[in-house]
Amino acid sequence: MAMANPGDIIYVKRKGYNHFGIYAGNKRVIHYHKEKNPLLCDGIVAETSLAEFMSDSDTIYVMNAVGKSGSPVLFDWIIKKLLGDDAIIFSPQETVARARSKIGEQGYNLLLNNCEHFALWCKTGIAKSAQVEDVLAHLAIHLPSPQTNEKDG
Repeated sequence: MAMANPGDIIYVKRKGYNHFGIYAGNKRVIHYHKEKNPLLCDGIVAETSLAEFMSDSDTIYVMNAVGKSGSPVLFDWIIKKLLGDDAIIFSPQETVARARSKIGEQGYNLLLNNCEHFALWCKTGIAKSAQVEDVLAHLAIHLPSPQTNEKDG
């Protein structure tokens, strides 16, 4: 397992997508938990065991890469690139507190409020999903553009 610290955004790779959560420490993860098909059913924010979060995955990934100074330099850089220079990165304690404040919340939405939105919101206050943005960008490239019907007059 990659070294995760409380407040880190972690994820596992699943068929067709990555599943995100906030590592709470003591082998516990706060994330959108789904008991059935994760793409079709509603989810609830829950704190589960790391093993339950990982499910069939054998590798856990930690987004908070730490630089030589001990601070998450790479993660900070990625966040600033994604969200702009004004992006706030909450402390590990605040990140876990924000995640715990959402336990029991429902309202999962694949495009607007998924596990990646949740994890990034806990860490930065901004709910975004690179996975959704990538899919929508890919679709935009391959879908025909709307045509206007003009009458010759």
